[in-house]
Amino acid sequence: MRDQERSTPTDPKERRRLARRHEIMDVALAIAEREGWEAVTTRRVARSIDYSQPVIYQHFSSRDDLIAAIARRGFNTLTGEVESVARAGDARPFEELCRRYVAFGRRHPRLYEVMFGAPTTLAFATADTPEELRRTFLTLRELVARGHPAEDADGATEFFWACCHGLVSLLLAGRIPGTRVEEHVRRVGHLLGG
Repeated sequence: MRDQERSTPTDPKERRRLARRHEIMDVALAIAEREGWEAVTTRRVARSIDYSQPVIYQHFSSRDDLIAAIARRGFNTLTGEVESVARAGDARPFEELCRRYVAFGRRHPRLYEVMFGAPTTLAFATADTPEELRRTFLTLRELVARGHPAEDADGATEFFWACCHGLVSLLLAGRIPGTRVEEHVRRVGHLLGG
């Protein structure tokens, strides 16, 4: 969800436009979750919600634009998970954050895939990185910085993210058993939290 979409518009026409945009993204993600991203086409999405294909193009310039919007919305959701851990004041925040991160990836495997693994038009770690992606990293960094020196916060955040991402990627690929996830989560928490 983009910044201008966070608050509910007061204009009824704008609310309907926004609702349709979200419906298009929801349907595209549902298709991807069932059949993979290769099954997501603007024609298929339009047919699934009984719109004409030009309606899709009123909201998204292309299939890639639609998929990038879904990924940005996923980063907003992930940021919300990080913020809720930060607000909770848990005694072991890194462990809890890793647990939630892994749960997010397991609940939304195709969304996770498009956020981190599939080719998209989104730029990472550049001046062109979308605000949603930056905010996820900065929110995570803020939590990590509570337990690490300021000069080490970026590196510790990247390390933590890499550990969580590795767990999710290996789980989704069936490379590690789900029965050992909690054990790995505790290890990651220990590595960062001491």
